[in-house]
Amino acid sequence: MIAVIVDIVASRDVDVRVRRKLDKKIRGLLDQVYERFKDYCVAIPALTQGDSIELLVSSWHPIVFLFHKLLMEDLKIRVGFGTGEIIIQKEDADECDGPAFWNAREALDEIKRMKYMNRSAGFNFDKNTSNNENNAVVNSILFLTTLHGLSTTQLQYCFYYIWEKKRISEIAQITKTSKGNVSKTLSKTPCYLLGKVMTFLDQ
Repeated sequence: MIAVIVDIVASRDVDVRVRRKLDKKIRGLLDQVYERFKDYCVAIPALTQGDSIELLVSSWHPIVFLFHKLLMEDLKIRVGFGTGEIIIQKEDADECDGPAFWNAREALDEIKRMKYMNRSAGFNFDKNTSNNENNAVVNSILFLTTLHGLSTTQLQYCFYYIWEKKRISEIAQITKTSKGNVSKTLSKTPCYLLGKVMTFLDQ
């Protein structure tokens, strides 16, 4: 099983009103993740009181979708991945426990200790982790690294293209810009390649 802990960096530093809005927005994103990828979610994604998001999944799909959404909101994130056994206690991910979550927390803590290194993700695999789980974690980290290099506008256009399967003309209509602008913006990104990679991984 794959446990993912996403730390929203510096979220505790914002004032109460902004933080409430942020919490509401993140919970809305998690609802989208669960509704769209329910088959891949072993538990319901959760936002903890410590400003961390916890996922318990069997595939890279809900992980990468969430990353894309969070980065579109211009949020800085750190992520710990862990694999291993899980103890399902209740339906929400933050109410589950087990080695997978311990490994994810250890990976995240390792990132936090590296004050002079700009690392956004870490992982800690259980020795009995399957190849599918290994690949899902590696794919998620590679997607995250790629998405980190995109601007907010590029992320937005790319989201409609690879997740919503929208054509250039449809993206232009949704975002109220020209087709030429959308095409030019996407051509400067690895978006088309990401779409092909995602299609290949789904085979």
